Amino acid sequence: MRSSSGCIFVLIWTYSQVAQAYTTFEPECTNPEGVVNFVSSPPTRGTLDILWSSLFTIFACTWTILHLNVPEQRAGRDPGIMGDLKWGMKAIRGKAKWMLTTVMAPEYLLFFGILKLNDAREYHPKLKALADADQVPWTLVHTTFANMGGFVIRGISDRVGKDPRSEIPTARIQSPDAKEWYILNLDTIFKLRSEGHIVLPYIPKTEIDDHSKGDNFTKGIAAVQIIWTIAGAITRARRGLVISQLEVSVIAFAVCALLIYACYWSSPKDVSVPITFLQWEGPIPPAITNIVMGTDTDRVNLFSKAKIGQRPPANASLIGDGDKLDTVALLCGALFFGAPHILAWNFTFPTPVERIIWRVASVYF
Repeated sequence: MRSSSGCIFVLIWTYSQVAQAYTTFEPECTNPEGVVNFVSSPPTRGTLDILWSSLFTIFACTWTILHLNVPEQRAGRDPGIMGDLKWGMKAIRGKAKWMLTTVMAPEYLLFFGILKLNDAREYHPKLKALADADQVPWTLVHTTFANMGGFVIRGISDRVGKDPRSEIPTARIQSPDAKEWYILNLDTIFKLRSEGHIVLPYIPKTEIDDHSKGDNFTKGIAAVQIIWTIAGAITRARRGLVISQLEVSVIAFAVCALLIYACYWSSPKDVSVPITFLQWEGPIPPAITNIVMGTDTDRVNLFSKAKIGQRPPANASLIGDGDKLDTVALLCGALFFGAPHILAWNFTFPTPVERIIWRVASVYF
């Protein structure tokens, strides 16, 4: 996080110093004589060309890569147009907050991506084997969806709960009368099934994909744009052409973004509503709630009883593996974002002081 903040400070300092001795250059370009079918691009790049291209890439590296957890549910609150506006702005505000966080510290998002990828790697084979035994589909998409708070269990009335296995035929019916619900995670699902409390329900991958606002094609388009930026910078470097400090920062964003995409490739995107995993026509049986409430919550406390409207933190991993993995993931994120800034070690800066600040920020922060 310090690496990005330090380098952004250097960029602001640099451009403020440049503004004190502001000069301009106007390239001369003649108009073609007569009508032509193709006009090649000029051999120079304008400052605004570099600026807008860099900002567009940073946007792609910070907004389109977000795969946040299922948000807080409206659940009939605040009816009317003003309520629609309130909850619409709340959704945008939550995503904008994470975008700004990623602009300031993209390694932080990569940190969460590594943790979630490790969660999926650990639990997917176990859950896949249990799903095969129950003869229901289970893919990596199911695993990542569960780890973002996508599955919930619900209880409807105050009647005495029944054996959960006897309620499986009606378990997928979501009722507006549900008075209690719990967010499930990978560890909870595994314990409930392995201890024989439930049978995994039939939830096809297409149903989860239908909740997602993105697919592999749109992710691929964004990834190609990011790769194109990196390839363009490499091409200019091989030809001995100048690369600006801003473009070096963009390369750092692009490297992190590609790694984040790799971590979240199988994760649904922008899911607004969770899927009911199981539902009982009475209170959720104590045997179920005891396991849900007792699930490992070392990393983040998410499994208290969830009334309508509660949600997990927007980008938290829902299970914990200890401090060692957290430290390694954070160091990897800082390394992948900080290292590209060293490429500008010998670049031209307005003053020697700014060059020193850049070097210190690249190595220390």
